[in-house]
Formats: sequence, structure tokens, C-alpha cells
Amino acid sequence: MAELPTQKIVVPRYGERRIAQSSMPDIQAWIVDAKSEKGIPFKLWMKPEAYQELSGLYPELPDAEDIIRRGGFLHGRPMVDIGIELETCGGPSRPTKLYRVIHADQPFGGIKARGCGMIRIDPLHFQILVQKHLNWSCRNPSPFISVTDNLQKVKIVAAVYEARGFSGIEIIEFDTASPAWNNEEHRLWNVRDLVEKFGATVLKRRDYLEQEFLVEYSIPPGSITRRFSWKSVRNELDPDGFSRRRMKAIVRNRNTESRKRAHEEESNDENDIAETSEAEAGKEVVVKKQRGSKRATEFKLRV
Repeated sequence: MAELPTQKIVVPRYGERRIAQSSMPDIQAWIVDAKSEKGIPFKLWMKPEAYQELSGLYPELPDAEDIIRRGGFLHGRPMVDIGIELETCGGPSRPTKLYRVIHADQPFGGIKARGCGMIRIDPLHFQILVQKHLNWSCRNPSPFISVTDNLQKVKIVAAVYEARGFSGIEIIEFDTASPAWNNEEHRLWNVRDLVEKFGATVLKRRDYLEQEFLVEYSIPPGSITRRFSWKSVRNELDPDGFSRRRMKAIVRNRNTESRKRAHEEESNDENDIAETSEAEAGKEVVVKKQRGSKRATEFKLRV
């Protein structure tokens, strides 16, 4: 089959972190966390003078009355570049054989993104959707699926799933040059290339993102060439059991730390001491509060 060509898209580039709007007052447009709407947990805010320039680049831009603001939020991610060019995996650099590790608790059999059918990927939100997907502590549904071309990474992910107690762990192998692959619907991205383009310094330091790719929405079932149960191949991929023992130790230590923190918080709540001295209505009340064995501190409440 002929090589699939590279696709190019233009997207805005945002700051890596949320910052105070007051720290960059000259920024013309921001993306701000907001109540989820159509699966998107953030909104665009921009000054009127920015709208005309952006609307020429992005036909997807919402109506001006919905996003033109001069304020109304404290923190957000600044739009630091109105357009950067990104390239999908295509041509000779496109991997044809990729792998994904799945388990029984994943929805859609593990081959469809949690946000599939809920979240539409558009250029205006692209960077934020990618960054949230790559943040393992973010629980928002994602329109992406993580895959890899590296069996060593497959081994680590499978060992983590086993350590966490998941059942039905399988490795699927699929062909991105399959006739079942729709290059428009299932675009393939190299994570390292994206992180570099976004200038995401924190993600650049994440070793686990090496040899990771993102598939949009789903893996076509017709492109799957083989399935392996983890139990049937783990002794081959991890012959001395080192990765399984290491991941079990890491998960066990993290669980112990989580239980310890929860116990400390519960103990602190039980030991809270609040002594109030009420004055006239509408005046200040001084509260003395002690957390565990820490010294008492005073702060003021307005009642």
C-alpha cells in the first residue's frame, strides 16, 4: 500500500500553565477553565481587536458575542502565538505497526477514546486537549488514545496494569497502513513532536512520553492484526520478572503514601480546635485553629 501523506494543520499555541490574567495584561486571547459544554471544559476569551485576526485563520471560531470579553476571569492560559504549524505522522517516518495495552475495565474494549462522540477535536482547543490527555492525574474524558511502537514500553504499561489489579490485560497490534485506516478520521501524532512545538517544558522532561503516539478518536477494528493476552507473553517480554516486581513495589508504595495522607488528614480534622469570641453582628471574629501538633495560628473571618 502507498505511504500515507503527512497532513498539516495550524493551531494556536498557549502558555503551558494557567497564570494570572493580571500578569500579562497585553495578551489578546486566553483559554479559561469553565463548566463543561459539549464535552469541552474550557472556553475562549478574547479582546474585540483579536477576533477579526483569529476568525480569518479559524473558521471554527465561535460567534463574537460568545467569546469577546475584556475580563471576567482571574487565571487562564494565554494565547502566545496565534498560529503554529503541526504535522501528522506520514510518509516514511510513519510507523506502520503499533501496539496498545488494554484491560477489561476500559470502555469500548480499549480501542475507542473515552471522549469519542463527546469531544470534537478542533484547532482552537488542540493543544489543551493534548496536554490534558498527557496529564495522568486529569480525569477529563479525552478524544485521544495512546499507543506505542516499542515493546519495552508495552511491557511497562502491562506491568503497571497488573500491579493495579486489572484483569483481562491484552496487547493489540495494529497496522496504520491498513485499508481500514481512515487518515482523516484517525489522524496519528508523534507526542514528542507535539510537545516540542508547544514549548511544553514540563512535558519535555517526561521520559515516559518517549515513543508514544496519539490516535484521534479510535483504532479501526479492521486494522487490528493480532491480540495477545499479557499472561501468554509476559515471561517472554519480562523473562526475569523485574518489571513486574518493580511496578508492584511502586504501586504498593504509592498506595501506602495515599493511605498515610488520608489518615493524617482525618487526624488533623479530629484535632481541629476552634475558639471563637463573638462580637457584635457584622464585626470580626477571631478564630484560633490548630492542625495536629502544629502550633496554633490565628486568622480573621468576616461574619
